[in-house]
Amino acid sequence: MMLDSWPHMTEWTAAIFGVAGTLLLAGRSRLAGWGFVAYLASNAGWLVFSWEQALWPLFAQQLMFTMSSLYGVWVWLIKPARRGRKGFSQS
Repeated sequence: MMLDSWPHMTEWTAAIFGVAGTLLLAGRSRLAGWGFVAYLASNAGWLVFSWEQALWPLFAQQLMFTMSSLYGVWVWLIKPARRGRKGFSQS
């Protein structure tokens, strides 16, 4: 496999966004919620990669992780913004 191949780049991009999401969440700062946005980017990459490679268990897993990431965006970013608060929500 060539290092500049499309699947290889998709795989690396998805992995990098996944690590970035984890670091953002681990920091528990006011930017922690953006970790779920990074996870969504990672999920999208893994979904594309697994679809193109016919890796159906990985595809199914990423569908579930995408739902979890969407819930995280709701809890950490959208819900607090709708309430007019800044930072992370503890509810």
